[in-house]
Amino acid sequence: MKVVIFGTGENGFQAFHILRHRPEYEVVGFLDDDRGKHGATVLGLPVFGDLNAVPDLRRRQGVEGGVVAVGDNHVRGRLLPQLRAAGLEIVSAIHPNVFMDSPARIGEGVIIEMGVAIHPGATVGEGVFLGGGCIVSHHSTVGDYVLIAGGVVFGGHIRVGAYTLLGVGASIQPHVTIGANVVVGVGAAVIADLPDNVVAVGVPAKVIRERRSP
Repeated sequence: MKVVIFGTGENGFQAFHILRHRPEYEVVGFLDDDRGKHGATVLGLPVFGDLNAVPDLRRRQGVEGGVVAVGDNHVRGRLLPQLRAAGLEIVSAIHPNVFMDSPARIGEGVIIEMGVAIHPGATVGEGVFLGGGCIVSHHSTVGDYVLIAGGVVFGGHIRVGAYTLLGVGASIQPHVTIGANVVVGVGAAVIADLPDNVVAVGVPAKVIRERRSP
């Protein structure tokens, strides 16, 4: 299947290299909202334009699939349905060196980097980004459009709300619920529930401010 990647930054770089391990996909180029990048090349491939380029790519080049590789959770949450509505199949970029043992569900459009471990009974929502080496433990639920950075470790029975970001190396105690649109800082230790729309940092993690819901 011919595929385009939406996003020319670091996440697009990661998605490209993951899909190189998947012979069923051929990445033919990139899309980006930044008009200054249109017509440029990234990793030797053209940047065709933005979503408006999709109909022509389907007709002229036979592009059938798309990956949304954008770090901002809310932007990713906007683009993925738009890519689907434009007629592309939503493709996931899952590195072959990922350890998955009987998860309950893995949503569409996920990007999962090398070394991630997803334990039995875990649920991962649509458009989730899982950074290298993170652990989603048993009976945990990760909501749609969450970004879990590298090295994050879950205990079991964790719930993470949609659009939340867990910073590099954060640790989550078992049976904790983290709300939607939350930011947890790098290296934080979350030992108690966090409500929606907050920023929490430190060991143990403490809420330092509220976060506006988009």
